[in-house]
Amino acid sequence: MRYQNFIMKIVATMLVCTVLFYYQSIASARAALVAENEAKIAEVEKYNQEIMLENAKREAGSLYYNDGIYEGEGSGYGGIIKVSVTIEYDMLTDVHVISHDGEDPAYYDLASGLADKIVSAQSTDIDTASGATFSSNGILEAVDDALEKAVREP
Repeated sequence: MRYQNFIMKIVATMLVCTVLFYYQSIASARAALVAENEAKIAEVEKYNQEIMLENAKREAGSLYYNDGIYEGEGSGYGGIIKVSVTIEYDMLTDVHVISHDGEDPAYYDLASGLADKIVSAQSTDIDTASGATFSSNGILEAVDDALEKAVREP
């Protein structure tokens, strides 16, 4: 009886350690599954982009834009935003902000994700970033300006 409390504490500690061990192994397995799914999603998105590019190549006779890298400018919240747009086979393959001098970093950071959304949508007809409307509109305006320079003459 003298060691009964001590033994109960050891048993309780062992039970807690066992539960924590199993919880950690389950969490690790779930994290590995999430990472695997994210890798599969990235692979499918890459494949879809390649298919879209191949389809554009097949329709090369009806290209609307000339291939190349074009620069454009738009008015942001605090000044001019400059972008470069890469076009291959009538598809936007890259949008990169060259400069955004004068933009408030907080607003620009909110709007900076638009470049990837423009490429994914293949259009500037996307929603602006909440809280950074002027910076967002500046990026969209700059991309539209670059695309106007890339238009193939009939």
